[in-house]
Amino acid sequence: MKVNISMKNLYTINKEYDGITIRKFLEQFYLGKTKIYHLFLEKRITKNGIVLKEKDILKTDDVICIDFEDEIDFISDSKKLDIVYEDAYFLFVNKPKNILVHPDDKNKNGTMCNIVSYYYQNKGINTSIKYAHRLDIDTTGILMFAKDSLCSSYLHHIISTHELKRTYLCICEGRLKNKNGTINLPIGEDRHHNQRRRVSKTGQVAITHYEVIKEFSKYSLLKVILETGRTHQIRVHMKYINHPIVNDPLYSKLVFDNDFGQLLHSYKIKFPHPRTREVLEFEVEPPQEFLDILQSVVND
Repeated sequence: MKVNISMKNLYTINKEYDGITIRKFLEQFYLGKTKIYHLFLEKRITKNGIVLKEKDILKTDDVICIDFEDEIDFISDSKKLDIVYEDAYFLFVNKPKNILVHPDDKNKNGTMCNIVSYYYQNKGINTSIKYAHRLDIDTTGILMFAKDSLCSSYLHHIISTHELKRTYLCICEGRLKNKNGTINLPIGEDRHHNQRRRVSKTGQVAITHYEVIKEFSKYSLLKVILETGRTHQIRVHMKYINHPIVNDPLYSKLVFDNDFGQLLHSYKIKFPHPRTREVLEFEVEPPQEFLDILQSVVND
């Protein structure tokens, strides 16, 4: 299935989808029932200008147009975008430190969504900015965007089913007794501090897997895999087991560099592509500042 996002969401059907209904095709991307209902109700799915119905059968090389009535919805920011991977479906970028994923008001600027907005405009891609997950303002590394509603639904689904694996690197205080393990503790809001989260019996399920990669005299370098994606999840869990992330302004007292933030980096993603079903894997090394602070830890 080939896709040209800049041409009003055109989908050329390949052999994999030959003989299935258009509704079944949409369900392959885990698009919600309500969204599917409105697409058909409002006659926004066509083939050669003819409106399709739910039970219409697709054939190889059919060209389907799906009008999501979508458009760029963030102010553009001309800062440079560091692209990790891009195709007709997704855009994965390397997020730097000290930048939010999105603004709290779409009239504001200076976030990753604004930078992606500028990039889309220059590429002729007229779609809303669909980030698949969030990274804290100081967390660096891979950030995922979908280029249309089908792919956005697909990403959210494989995140929820753990088919998409997100691996982080972090430096925490101390040496862990257990060199690998799982932290399964619910996380909720901290009523004593608006910005912080805490382990709470009434919180949401939060599961973090970790492995010690390297140990130093007072610190440890960890590889962490998220099974869930709660706000500040890794930071809260590491704080709870008394190994907070070094340089974390909210959860650690050990701060080497106030301008950098916590030593937490979105290092790797691995997921099956919806088009080819090929398992793709991408890695991004931590920024130089992270490595510099790591070196100072080694020499401590």
